[in-house]
Amino acid sequence: MERVKFFSINDLTYGYNLKKCQDLIKDYDTGKKVVEDINDIIEIYNVKKYFDNEVYFEEWTPDFIERFKIIVKKCFGIAARNFKSSINDDTIFSIYNIVDIYYKNDFWELFEKLKVYENISHEKFRELLNITKRSLYEIMRCKNITDHFGKIIREYMLNNPSSAQILLDKYELKHNREKDPIFIPRELNNSDKETIICNYIDSEDPNLNYLRLITNIQSSKDKLEISPKTILKSKRKVEELEKQFFKDNSGMKFDTTVIFSKSQDEEVLLNFEGRSISASYSTKWIERNTDYATLLNNFIFLFEFVDTQMRCTLTNKSSEMGIFEQLFMSSQNAYNKGFAFEQKDAFSLLQMAGYYSHLFSIGIRLEEVIEWFFENYLANEFDEHDFKVTMPSANSTFLEKCTNIMPALESVLKQFTLYVEEGHIDFELLEIRSEHLIYKNIPSIVDKKYVYGSGSEFNSVTFLLFSDQSGLGYHEEFEEKYNNFFELLSNEKIKLNEIANYNISNVNWLIDLKYLAVDKEEYIVFNNKQLIFILKNLYMNDVISYWKYSKFSRTIIDDLEKRNVVEIESSLFSRPEQDYINYTLNKSHFNNGLDLRNKYSHTQPNSGDDERIHNQNYLIFLRLFIIAIIKINDEFCTLKVVENMR
Repeated sequence: MERVKFFSINDLTYGYNLKKCQDLIKDYDTGKKVVEDINDIIEIYNVKKYFDNEVYFEEWTPDFIERFKIIVKKCFGIAARNFKSSINDDTIFSIYNIVDIYYKNDFWELFEKLKVYENISHEKFRELLNITKRSLYEIMRCKNITDHFGKIIREYMLNNPSSAQILLDKYELKHNREKDPIFIPRELNNSDKETIICNYIDSEDPNLNYLRLITNIQSSKDKLEISPKTILKSKRKVEELEKQFFKDNSGMKFDTTVIFSKSQDEEVLLNFEGRSISASYSTKWIERNTDYATLLNNFIFLFEFVDTQMRCTLTNKSSEMGIFEQLFMSSQNAYNKGFAFEQKDAFSLLQMAGYYSHLFSIGIRLEEVIEWFFENYLANEFDEHDFKVTMPSANSTFLEKCTNIMPALESVLKQFTLYVEEGHIDFELLEIRSEHLIYKNIPSIVDKKYVYGSGSEFNSVTFLLFSDQSGLGYHEEFEEKYNNFFELLSNEKIKLNEIANYNISNVNWLIDLKYLAVDKEEYIVFNNKQLIFILKNLYMNDVISYWKYSKFSRTIIDDLEKRNVVEIESSLFSRPEQDYINYTLNKSHFNNGLDLRNKYSHTQPNSGDDERIHNQNYLIFLRLFIIAIIKINDEFCTLKVVENMR
């Protein structure tokens, strides 16, 4: 775009636009440039936004800025008067039609700020909406315009099914960056909203992504109060369209293979190729190491359900999602599921299925191994004798197993909660306490368990250093060799004067905050490598475990907490793990959750479900049980480490 356009104070192209602002102001000041049309008026408004938000070049002096402010104020005053006086019923169409497409939203902002809507009759506004249908979205970001023409906007939305997308954008769609709010006319009630949604489902060409949002709506009087009948209607429409779109099996394929080999000597052989992953495990090795402790350790060291910090590896991670996956339309109430998450999920279920089956074939029930952990291992290893659990029996059906395993899992988690709070488990007290188990509230035995990034400084620093979208990782000499700035600085010697002009302010900011430094030879270096590695781990995994670090590193983390760059909390499960468990078990947090707890606890499962479905669901329950065991074991191990430090 040739004209000045203000996007936000964080816009990375502000330098390019500021240069245009500077030239434009000088041209208006010398009389070389005069206001000729509506786009000139809106351009001056965009220049004013830069000064209102105090976005300047570093080399601009206070006197220079003050002189420019006076010129901008004068120019905008003239432009505002022209804008307000020139728009009325007779001119609105001709003026709006020549507004540059990039300036449509600015037009409506000025239309509201200058109260130009008072010059327009309701009849003319109705006509304007019908002719410029795409304007409704920009209009409804302006509260005063929406309030003034509320009845007409309601009427238009009821007659135009595509208006449902605006409702879904406001109430359901997840936005990756902060957007201006959408204002709904007070005249539009909940019944109207459902009518608009229904009209959209029945329309000729509904967008499949928006239909999926409707299917997962959590009905609410404060947002969208949608009946189960409408949600079912949308679900069936989605299924119909998916059959049409994917009848040729088009889409992204990935292969996941797990083998338990009788001839293989190595414990595990892994192969990653493109979107495919295969793993082969030695049954000879497993059968030579059948003590229960090793059988459980296999989930850590063989199947890698957790990493070296005992963080569950099966959760969805932002760092594993591609840019298009992050931008893909999803509900603000949905659990994020990227390609990597789906593959990890399928892979771990195959691991669990193969391992469970092989152990059973050699006379070992995984359920008995789980019982041994709580009733024998904790007693022998940590002198904790109070834990009890009863797992599903061998001769029960998978439907019965699914029904019985969830109370067993919740029981041991409630026992652990009581143990942390009271120092022992009183089963009479446990029976009296009937509160619902909330996974985020399950406490930790140790203080300072998990560390999370927090605030704008953390977000900005980690984006600039580790994101492939920041632009700092690109250098003309090395072109696209490195994914991010961290990789570039770790592998190449870069001087400050070699940084592109449009990136220099961001690099200087990192230097000012002492994340980076300039050495004697003027090369950019990490000011504290351990600090950078801590931040990188946080960026990649969304959480780190405080006590898995050395005393020196914990001092760095403590300093980050004092500066509000990180937050430290104590709980059995980390935030990503809490979200993962809630996604698996219920829909209280995520509208796309599997809801397995409620499937077997509150309702009779669909009689049409065959044993294979219950078998798979049971493996999912077992997977959660194993994760809980690993986390509880880590609690007691970490407590020992902390006590030995005292």
